[in-house]
Amino acid sequence: MIQVKGLNKWFGDHHVLRDIDLDVARGEVVVVVGPSGSGKSTLCRCLNRLEPAGSGDILVDGVPAPVEGRELARLRADVGMVFQSFNLFQHKTVLENIVLAPMKVRGDSRAEAEASAR
Repeated sequence: MIQVKGLNKWFGDHHVLRDIDLDVARGEVVVVVGPSGSGKSTLCRCLNRLEPAGSGDILVDGVPAPVEGRELARLRADVGMVFQSFNLFQHKTVLENIVLAPMKVRGDSRAEAEASAR
């Protein structure tokens, strides 16, 4: 489903992501764990094109991930990421935070969104 080949990202002289290779199969759940500053959020941001990669390839279903435009908007409508305590609604549960986007962006019913989230 997602293939990453030789992904690199720099912030100035700081080489945050170094030759990252990653394969995630459809339906597979992946957890990225590491110390603060190790590049976890940067990797996720690069996968969703919220942050431009310095080099390397990101493929979704065998097709290069779009960099901009309508194709990228379509990809983002189908990809959800929840960052650690970032931009979550504190008055909502984790489940309520997760189902919000499918309901608002895709028009899914609460039952559909909850079934998918679970």
